[in-house]
Amino acid sequence: MAKELKLLIHVAQPDRWDVAAGNAINFLKTRLAGEELKVIMVANADAVTRCIQCDRPLFDLLKQIVLDGGEIYLCENALRKFEIPVSRLPDIFKTVPAGVRALVEFQQDGWRYVRP
Repeated sequence: MAKELKLLIHVAQPDRWDVAAGNAINFLKTRLAGEELKVIMVANADAVTRCIQCDRPLFDLLKQIVLDGGEIYLCENALRKFEIPVSRLPDIFKTVPAGVRALVEFQQDGWRYVRP
């Protein structure tokens, strides 16, 4: 049976996306033979505002995370608060109704929480 490690990265501030993406990429690079590494990122609060103003280097990192099997979720409550329609988001992003609840549910499912 393969060893499975599941990393949950919480992004709560716009200026923490670069560090969070770097953490995800670095974690995925540590994959050893027989391991399955998974990454989920959940952004809430004003961190969601950077998702429509994402600079190219950050976007490329986030896209690579998704291509490597990671998932990136944005809080729908925060998107509404900052008047960001889901239709304006790049397709690398998924949404959850409430970021805080998603963080709790992922942790209940065995994901290990990190907030860079």
